Amino acid sequence: MRIPLSLPLKTASDVLCRSIALLFSCACLSHLWADSPPTEIRLGFGPHRDMVVERIDDGVMSVTLQPGHPHFWTTVVPKTYDPKRHSVLAFEYFVPSGLQSVVLRYRVADGSMAVASSAHAGVAESWQPMAFDLSRLEVQPASDHPEMRFHFVLNGIDGTKVQLRNLRVRQPNAEEIRLAADGDRVRQMRREEADAIVADMQFDYPCRVDSVIIGPRTITLKGRCDRAARVIGIEPHHRSFDAPRADAELQIESQPQSGFSVEVARFQGEVDRTTWRWRLADVNGNWISRASWPTGYEPSIARKLKPLTSTNVKGIGGVPRIDRDDHPIFELGVSHATVNVVIHALIRTTPAAGWDAWQFEGVTYFINTPQLKSLDSTLRHLARNEIIVSAILLVGNGRDPSGKPHNLLTHPEAEVRGIYSIPNLTQQESTRYYRAALTLMADRWSREDGSHGRISNWIMHNEVDQAGTWTNMGEQPLVRYLETYSRSARLMHHISRLHDPHSRVFISLTHHWTKQSSGTGTYVVRDMLQRFAEMARAEGDFPWGVAYHPYPLDLRNPDTWNDTGLTNDFDTPYITPKNIEVLPAFLNQPTFHYDGKVRGILLSEQGFNSPTLSEFDQSRQAAGLVYMFRKLRNLNHIEAYHLHRYQDMPDAEGGLRLGVITETGERKIAWDVYQAIGTAKETEFNEMVERVIQQTSKKND
Repeated sequence: MRIPLSLPLKTASDVLCRSIALLFSCACLSHLWADSPPTEIRLGFGPHRDMVVERIDDGVMSVTLQPGHPHFWTTVVPKTYDPKRHSVLAFEYFVPSGLQSVVLRYRVADGSMAVASSAHAGVAESWQPMAFDLSRLEVQPASDHPEMRFHFVLNGIDGTKVQLRNLRVRQPNAEEIRLAADGDRVRQMRREEADAIVADMQFDYPCRVDSVIIGPRTITLKGRCDRAARVIGIEPHHRSFDAPRADAELQIESQPQSGFSVEVARFQGEVDRTTWRWRLADVNGNWISRASWPTGYEPSIARKLKPLTSTNVKGIGGVPRIDRDDHPIFELGVSHATVNVVIHALIRTTPAAGWDAWQFEGVTYFINTPQLKSLDSTLRHLARNEIIVSAILLVGNGRDPSGKPHNLLTHPEAEVRGIYSIPNLTQQESTRYYRAALTLMADRWSREDGSHGRISNWIMHNEVDQAGTWTNMGEQPLVRYLETYSRSARLMHHISRLHDPHSRVFISLTHHWTKQSSGTGTYVVRDMLQRFAEMARAEGDFPWGVAYHPYPLDLRNPDTWNDTGLTNDFDTPYITPKNIEVLPAFLNQPTFHYDGKVRGILLSEQGFNSPTLSEFDQSRQAAGLVYMFRKLRNLNHIEAYHLHRYQDMPDAEGGLRLGVITETGERKIAWDVYQAIGTAKETEFNEMVERVIQQTSKKND
């Protein structure tokens, strides 16, 4: 899911941007910097996009947000800037209607932009200060870079007017130093909890729970223990390492040879305990086993659904609403599709016009019946055309003018800069709400009669190695973040398996591999996979898969055969179409197998850009597709390639044209090529593909 928030300065709008930058600098910068004290450096306004900028008077700029992704750069930061001393970026703002957030990015040594932080900008009916602490950036700003700039993204309603003044970098004041110390304490607490999670996961406990089998009315636990033990049920909003252990379900006696087998009630009142973990503690309340999630289900409780198979790996993303079987999308011959599901758009906790009451475990929720029926239509038509559907589950991160999240599902530690949040699994109420949403979807889209269509693959959130943008939980150590993420994945797995015995969940990752993106809220993909697999094994492995996004190294350049700096081993910084073989080879290691087999691999979002709509650029996009599918023919472990996307959306995706039809519906060369891939007609394009690869290889040498 690619929505670039900034563009290189060398774009088609450069002339306008540079003209505006020159106007700003000439009009108001010369006197701002003339007498700046050594403790601060004044900054000016530079190139911008998707906003109208007007100078009101000296030093005050009025900005009107336009559709798209409003953002602006500062002018180049002067050489007197010292990142170690000037560790606060500050300004004042006036916005009577408020903004959702302001996201600060900065230039790093390789010339790219990294996210520094974000802040909520609520209703400001007078001038209000805003400051960003730059003292703890993982990668320092490139103070000696000739294009060192700061970059601001303003997230708000189209037409919102914002006034800005006194933009500067400076030394921190006494209050900021004190607040930074509070932040240090929070970070230390999170690190300590991450260490505790690892210690609990790796400790060699004397007892174990080997299996947890879900039946119609009971849950059967089997295991081994050489001492008296108490059986503890862990609710899904608790973490395993620090879960309450005062209330025991029952007590078992020492049975070191034969092992134990006990039953507990599946239902506690109206609450279904299918998604609970089970753990053993001694008489003093000390853990003596690891926690165990359900490991199996009695055949009588599962629906009689058949596993889905496909005739090819071709897939499509960005699927529009489909309300007829002769929709043009079916002409492409795809066997796979992805749909985005924003959870809070389907279910809410309070009444609203057009939303119907729906019961879950004795609690009344409200469901968006028209939206559900719209999805039903698309899913039914996809099913009729034997297309396997994977749903990408997203949790909103919207805020009201006071900064409070719009819905209970938003994680309390999520930053406002995140487009989406990780689910709020910190409270019983919010976790029940999340389970209700997952149950609604799993039940509706796993019916034996197919009345609403079928979803068999559940992609848990989006690009979680880029959590700061797509699945935000604030600044977290990897393990603490993954603990919450793994519970979200487990909940979907166990809920969906109650309805579809063949359903699977997938972890969503970008084309980064050992290369970590700059800024906070990013992680190394290889590390995430290794740690996620370890967590799964520790509490009872399950058949999770990988939903990878191997875009070309540069999303704007479709000539992936020219990607540089890659290797064909497990230490490569990126995995792109050029070295896609690395991913299935890595997952074919025994430590990643499930039931002796390689885990499911979906290439769930990737594609090739046509920089323009010229015939040559469209041919480059089409050649990328053929290049990729030539590789996929020898990679049997990859189940699907979901092309992102069906239709170009350059305005929403930073100018990228990744579709097979234009925004006005005209078919591109990529349409004909993608339709032909896997058929006898594919050879008709071989000459074009070879010519394009040869021409671009020479061009880029």
